Amino acid sequence: MENHPPQTDRELIKISAREIQVGMYMAYADRPWLETPFLFQGFLIDNDKLLEKVRKECEFIYVDRGKSLHVQPPKKPLRAPVRKPGEKSKMTPIDRKRLQSARPDRYATTRPVEEVFDSAYEKHQVSLDTIKDVLRDVKTGEGINVTNVRQTVKECVTSIVENPNAMLWLGRLRNRDAYTAEHCLNVGILAIAMGRHLGLDEKTLELVGLCGMLHDVGKMHVDPEVLNKPGRLTEEEFAIIKTHCEIGKSILAEDAQLPKETIEAAWGHHERIDGGGYPRGMQASNLSLYTRIISIVDTYDAITTNRCYDNSRPATEAIKILFSCRDSQFDGWLVEEFIACLGIYPTGSLVELHSGEGAVVIDSNKTSRLHPKVTIVLDEKKRTRQPLIVDTRQHQEQPDGRTIKSVLDENEFKIDLDYIFSSFHH
Repeated sequence: MENHPPQTDRELIKISAREIQVGMYMAYADRPWLETPFLFQGFLIDNDKLLEKVRKECEFIYVDRGKSLHVQPPKKPLRAPVRKPGEKSKMTPIDRKRLQSARPDRYATTRPVEEVFDSAYEKHQVSLDTIKDVLRDVKTGEGINVTNVRQTVKECVTSIVENPNAMLWLGRLRNRDAYTAEHCLNVGILAIAMGRHLGLDEKTLELVGLCGMLHDVGKMHVDPEVLNKPGRLTEEEFAIIKTHCEIGKSILAEDAQLPKETIEAAWGHHERIDGGGYPRGMQASNLSLYTRIISIVDTYDAITTNRCYDNSRPATEAIKILFSCRDSQFDGWLVEEFIACLGIYPTGSLVELHSGEGAVVIDSNKTSRLHPKVTIVLDEKKRTRQPLIVDTRQHQEQPDGRTIKSVLDENEFKIDLDYIFSSFHH
């Protein structure tokens, strides 16, 4: 039986079912998350319907005082804080200082996704071109234009600090032939969004973004036939793939302008907490905060993306995989924070509404995670329709209305993201 709830630095309050109120943030149920019917671990109880469901399912819950709104749970701490994030690890003093100076309330989303979309789209396109140039230069041995990459990261940080949803959504626009470039960009974007959620300062966001965008440069020197093989890899072929970490480290170490954190992220993003990763098989607790963030978002992006040898899986499935691997493969605390960052229905998820329509989540509202803003793209018969933006919060009182019923597998439906995005351009 796993330790439940897991040790955490957060002040949790144990609340019986009858004491639960709207506005409380349920950090944990009375049993491990995967044994509950809840789609998501850690969410705000933001309406009476959800309140009734939680009361019905649980005898008690653990409430996070810091994330609760308005209603403050009674002051009965479940336990004294057990550890600070990363305390068991050998994080550098700088990493620890950055975490201690992080403020979860540092950023507020000031503009809706519709207003920032054009600007984010432009920055995303320029960023993708920059990453393609970087990878091409690496392949031809010309070295990396660090100034250009830093500027790209800076632009992404500016957009994500304003509203992370536009960039996260644009990360769903993929082309299998440009997988590595798009993957590098998206890992950078996800890492910045994660850092924003943690409340890291903008300089730190730029550093974690740089780590993400350069983490896979070593793949440019791996045989493309092996890299893009559609079938299962042989042991010899997998050994070739694994060399990209060492190669990436060597390439980045040649450039004195690049911080050591980017070199470590390229080298260590496939290491695992239990020592079962590669290339060194070292315990990832020895790795920096940046590398541990990159290893989580790298895995998430790989699972949710169509690749030459595997179809994408829904974000909710990727979340469950990461959650089941916390503390064995990935830093448990960071996995939970990443899940909290993405929301119950991550931006870009394809969902079915109670009306029967299909929609893409475009803005996972932090204060109402069960009712995000969506753009309806399929009619009741799942045929393509003119995109329509709907805030599902406004339909909560209608049982057959436009609120989310379930998550759909995007591979089963023809969704033209270019067409949807074109409806957002002003």
